[in-house]
Amino acid sequence: MTKKLLALCRQAPYGNALAREGLEAVLAAAAMEQAPDLLFSGDGVFQLLPQQSPQAIGQKSLQRNLQALPMFGIERVYVCNKSLAQRHLSIEQLAREQFEIVPVADSGAFIGNYDSVMNF
Repeated sequence: MTKKLLALCRQAPYGNALAREGLEAVLAAAAMEQAPDLLFSGDGVFQLLPQQSPQAIGQKSLQRNLQALPMFGIERVYVCNKSLAQRHLSIEQLAREQFEIVPVADSGAFIGNYDSVMNF
């Protein structure tokens, strides 16, 4: 029986390494045929905004990591509706080219459906 794995992406895309490390862990797990689902919540929703230019602050873009997700079998990600609303964002503002973005109304219940949760 396959265990259900969730990557909870809660960090802003830049300012520390957690967002990048989280996406790299997801890609590594997917390469080992353990593709986790991703839930973006809190400041993690900012990772899904298009055309970010982190070069001005000396950071690498996360866009390549996000673009690689479908190549590893991850074609759908989830986003917390409450987190979007708190940041005055809508699902329409998020990048949608690489994968489907599915809104989640009750993130607590959603997380409860998984056997293991990686928190980044």
